Amino acid sequence: MTVALEEVWNKFLLSPLEFATYVDQFKSPWVKVWFDVGNVVFYGYPQDWIRTLGPRIADVHLKDFKQTGNCYDWVNIGEGDIDWPAVRAAFAEIGYHGTAVVELKGGDEAYLKDVSNRVDKYALGA
Repeated sequence: MTVALEEVWNKFLLSPLEFATYVDQFKSPWVKVWFDVGNVVFYGYPQDWIRTLGPRIADVHLKDFKQTGNCYDWVNIGEGDIDWPAVRAAFAEIGYHGTAVVELKGGDEAYLKDVSNRVDKYALGA
């Protein structure tokens, strides 16, 4: 069983280098990262975090945010500030082939089909 730690806006790990160092200090193959593409946009570029965390990433959360002034709004994947082609390229570079979970609000069948199509288009590049 893996224990996967996630950056959750608590200002504990503000850079990918800090996160990598923290995980490495456990000296355990069972302690890894649950990487959230959206959460790190407050502190930098998700693609840089992905490259730095590399093989430490065990699982992925997908979501998107749009900055409006000093606030970020949770928006549909592909409508925010995430550079999805750069994120896809970074995951490809590190050889990530694990799972990805979309964090989303509840919705009807049409909404869920739209989310699925967005994941295919933006996160998978299909």
